[in-house]
Amino acid sequence: MNRYKLIVNPIAGGGKALKLLPRIEEKLAAGGVDFDTHITSCRGDATVAAKEAAEKGFNIVVAVGGDGTVNETLNGIAETGAALAAVHGGKGNDFCLSTRMPRNIDDACEALIKAEIRYIDLGRVLNRYFINSVGTGFDAAVAHRVNKGVKPLKGLSAYIYSVVITLMIYRVFEMEIALPDETISARPMLVGVGIGKSYGGGMMIVPDALLDDGLFDICIFDQLSKPALLYHFPKVFSGSHVKLKQAGMYRADQLVIRTAVDVPLHMEGEIFFGREMHFTLKPKGMPVLIGPGL
Repeated sequence: MNRYKLIVNPIAGGGKALKLLPRIEEKLAAGGVDFDTHITSCRGDATVAAKEAAEKGFNIVVAVGGDGTVNETLNGIAETGAALAAVHGGKGNDFCLSTRMPRNIDDACEALIKAEIRYIDLGRVLNRYFINSVGTGFDAAVAHRVNKGVKPLKGLSAYIYSVVITLMIYRVFEMEIALPDETISARPMLVGVGIGKSYGGGMMIVPDALLDDGLFDICIFDQLSKPALLYHFPKVFSGSHVKLKQAGMYRADQLVIRTAVDVPLHMEGEIFFGREMHFTLKPKGMPVLIGPGL
């Protein structure tokens, strides 16, 4: 019998995750599910709680929050055999999009109870696991600004504001991107590395990515003038930016990004810094719960 551990981030989505919790617990209890709940208290707590849950025999760990909560939870259970699940509880829910978890919480709970498990690829960089996407460059600088807070703005308005402000001051960095068959020296606007298709709440940075093909999908996007970037930026939400000549699309099971200075890297909503980033992949290395139709 499956045992579920709910890892709840009370501030995710401006309190959305915590508001969803009573309904989730009600639905799981009605479905006869054996579950326990942990509400996080600080950054990193989800990782500790998830690791303890796996050690105590909880074989399905559910992140109730956004992509940052998913990443913390993942780093507690990766390679333990416990399966990762998530519901739409934050501002960015790209892992839920990748695994087609329903937005409606009742439907999502039904998917949790059915527990359809699929093994997908597991990434690692900067000594951390990731399950969906990583990016460095302009988009990471934007994410860093959003994470610090843009009062009084929230959600999409905060993100758009941060794009505009970051664009005014952003300077590209020289990067060396070492792929298995070639090394690229460039000053790209951004580099996106995906297992899933999207990040940033639905930006389809690598729209052809597959969750279990044993390869990263990589977008190396060259510099654009500021007006051109603002004009073309909306294309990332449909994935049509890949048609631009500035978008170099690659696939590889590993890569290294090197820079002369520490640069921000966004990993499923969380910001880290590095100057030598080794990406490795474990094919079908992570069991996850999927939604209907995937």
